[in-house]
Amino acid sequence: MFILRKLLFLVIVANAEISDVDNSDRNYVCYVCACSADRRIVDCSKRSLTNIPDGISEKVTNLNVSNNEILLFPQNLNKLVNLISLDLSGNQISHMPENALENLTSLELLNLSRNNFDTWMNLNPNDVLQTATNLKILDLSYNKFQTLENLANQELLISSSLETLILDNCEITSIHGRSPLSGLINIRVLKINFNPLSRIQGLVSPTLKSLYVSNCQLSSINQNELSYLPSLVYLQLSYNYDLILPISSTSPVSISLRYLDISFCNIMQINLAGFPNLRKALLSHNVIRYLESNNFINNSKLEYLDLSYNNIGSLKSDTFRGLGILKYLDLSWNEIANIPENSLLQMPSLTHLKLRRNYLTRVGHLKSTSVAILDMSYCEINTIGKDSLEDWQSLVDLDLSHNLLSNIPDSISSNTLKYLNLNYNRISAVSNNTFFMLPRLTGLGVIGNRFTAIWSKSYFDFNPYLERLDLGDNMWRCDCADGNMFDFYEFVTLEPNKKEESYNLICNSPVNLVGQTWLEACYFTWNPSDKVANADSLLWFLVIMIVGLALCLLLVNGIRRSMNRRLASMQAERERQVEEARERLRQLRMRAEQEALCNTPDPRDLVAPPSYDEALSMPKLNISCQSLCEEGTGKKGRRKGRRKTKSSGDLLEETERNGDLPTVDDFELTETSDTNRRRRRRRPRKFGSHEIAELDQSPGVSRRRMSEYGAIGDDSVTIEVEAELERPLRSRNRRCSIDDDEPRESDF
Repeated sequence: MFILRKLLFLVIVANAEISDVDNSDRNYVCYVCACSADRRIVDCSKRSLTNIPDGISEKVTNLNVSNNEILLFPQNLNKLVNLISLDLSGNQISHMPENALENLTSLELLNLSRNNFDTWMNLNPNDVLQTATNLKILDLSYNKFQTLENLANQELLISSSLETLILDNCEITSIHGRSPLSGLINIRVLKINFNPLSRIQGLVSPTLKSLYVSNCQLSSINQNELSYLPSLVYLQLSYNYDLILPISSTSPVSISLRYLDISFCNIMQINLAGFPNLRKALLSHNVIRYLESNNFINNSKLEYLDLSYNNIGSLKSDTFRGLGILKYLDLSWNEIANIPENSLLQMPSLTHLKLRRNYLTRVGHLKSTSVAILDMSYCEINTIGKDSLEDWQSLVDLDLSHNLLSNIPDSISSNTLKYLNLNYNRISAVSNNTFFMLPRLTGLGVIGNRFTAIWSKSYFDFNPYLERLDLGDNMWRCDCADGNMFDFYEFVTLEPNKKEESYNLICNSPVNLVGQTWLEACYFTWNPSDKVANADSLLWFLVIMIVGLALCLLLVNGIRRSMNRRLASMQAERERQVEEARERLRQLRMRAEQEALCNTPDPRDLVAPPSYDEALSMPKLNISCQSLCEEGTGKKGRRKGRRKTKSSGDLLEETERNGDLPTVDDFELTETSDTNRRRRRRRPRKFGSHEIAELDQSPGVSRRRMSEYGAIGDDSVTIEVEAELERPLRSRNRRCSIDDDEPRESDF
C-alpha cells in the first residue's frame, strides 16, 4: 500500500512538472507571438523567425507565420490536429516533404504565396495534399512555376477536397498537356490573374464554376476553350488589352455562363450569342463603335448590361430585341446623338437607364413603359417638349442636371414623376402652370440656375407631396417690402413642411444686401415691432456696457492699488528683515572677536622667561623701569637708585647694610615628603617700590627650578629671590572681558 502511494505521488509530481514545462512553453510562444484570449489564434508574422516556435498548444485553429525567414517547411506542425488556417506566405520555402501536412485533417486554408517554389516537383503535388483531407483553399501565388502542365505520368495536383486554387503572378506562360485540374475532382474556383498567359486551352473540369484570367495577355478565345468547363458560371477576362471576340460562328460557347466581365479590353464588336444563359455582362471601357441589329437576340436572360465608356455613336431600333428581362442598361460616356423612338420598347422590364455624357439635344423622342430611373445629365440638352414625359409611363426619377435648358414648358405632365433634377442649367423663370401637371412631385432641384424673381407659394398648390425644394446658388433679388417674399420664405423654411434650409437662400441684389440671407436682409422689415424694441434694447445695452466697463475699470484700479500697497508693505518688511539680519550678523561678529581675544594666550606664557644665567648675561639697563602694576596703571613710581644684581649672599649683606633684612617670618620652609626635598619659598614682599613675586606657573621658573634641583642635593634648602631687572617694559595687550572691573592674570 505504501509503495502504491509512493508511485502515485511520483506520477502526480511528474505530470505537474510536465504541465509546468508546457505552460512555460506556451507563455514563451505568446511572448514571442500574439495570442488571442483563448490561445486559439496565434500570429507570429513579421518576427524574423527561422522556424515555428515550440510550445504551440494543440487547440490552435489559426496560425500565421507569414513574412519571416523560414527556409524549410516546419516539421513540428503534425501535433496541431485542430489547425484550420495556416499562413506561411512571405517566407523562403522552396521544398515541401511528402508528409508535410500529415495529421492536419482539419486544415482548410493553406497559404504558401510569396515563397521560392520554382517547379511543381518541389511541391510534391501528388502526395502532399492527400493527407489534408479537408483542405479547401490553396494559395500558391507569387511563385515561379512558369507553366501549368501535367508532370510525367502524374497529375499536377491531387486532392479530393480542394475547392479554390490561386496561382496569381506565377509567371505562367502556357497551359498544355492533360488538364492540370484533372486531379482536383472538387475544384470550384481557379485564379490565374497577372500571368503572361496567351491561351486558356486545356482546362478540363466538370466542377469548375469561377475562372479569373484578368490582367493577362489573352488575344482570343476559341469556340472550344470553354466547352470543357460545363459548370462554368463566372468568367472574368478584364484588362486583357489584346483580346478580340470573333464575330463568326467560331465565337466561344458556354451554355452555363452567367457572369461575363470583358471590360478594359480592346473589343470593337460584340458577339454574345454563345452565352444564351448570360445574366450580367460588363463591356465597359472598350472601343465598341456601333451596335448591330439583333445584337443580343440570343441573350434573352440578360438582366444587367454595361456598355459605358465606349465609342458607340448610333443605335438601331432592333438592337435590343430579345432582352425581355433586362433591368439595367448603361450607355453613358458614349457618342450617341440619336436613339430610335421605339428602341426602348424592346426591353419591357428595363427600370434603370443611364444616358449620361452623350450628345442628346432634346427630351421627348423616347418611349418606355418600364423605365423608372432615367439619367440624362451632361447631354447638352436644350429643349424639353411639353409632352416629353408623357411617353415615360413609369418614370419616377429624372436627372436633367448640367445641361443647357433655358426654360421649362408649362403644364409638363407626368403622373408618376417624383424627383426632378434641374440643377445647373440656365432656367430663369417659372410660372403657376409649370408644375401644375406633376401631382406626385416630391423633390425639385433648381440649384445653380438664373432665377431672380422670388417665387410664389401658389406655384406648388397642386403638388401636395412636395417635401424637398433646392433653391440655392441662384441670383435672387430681395425686395423685403414685397409680401410675397415673406410668404414664400415661410412656405419654404418653416416647420412642419420645411422644404429648404434658410442659409441656402442668399440675396444677390440690391447691392446693399449682396451675400446676406433672406432672413438677415429682411428681418426688421418683416418684424417692425422688434426693430423698435431692438432700438431700445440697443440703447439699454450700450448703457449697461458703459456702466459695466466703468465698474470693470474701477475694480481693476482698486485691485492694482491694493496690490501696490501689498507690494510696498512686503518690500518694507523685507528691508526690515534684512536690517535685522545684518545687525545680528554684526553682533555675532563682535562677540566672535571678543571671544577670540579672550581665548588668545598671553605671549609671556608662550615665551619662557630667561634663566638666571641668561639674565646675568643680559645688558644692563641705563634707567630703572617701574613695576608692571605701575606701568599698567600709568602711575609714576619713585625713582630708585641703580643697583646691581647680586647673589643671595651679597643681597643679604646689602640688605643688612641698609637695615632692610627680612625676618624669618618672611620666609617659608616647605618640605616635600615624596622626594625628601625641602624648599624655601618666599612670600611676596614689597622692598621699597619693588614687588618680588614668584610665578610658579611660568615656564622659565619651572625650567630654572628644574636646573636648580639638579645642582642641589635632596637635603639642601634653596632660597629664591627675584630681583627686578633693569630692562625696558614692553607694552602688552590686555585681555579684556565683558566685566572690565575684575582683575585678570595679565594685569600683573
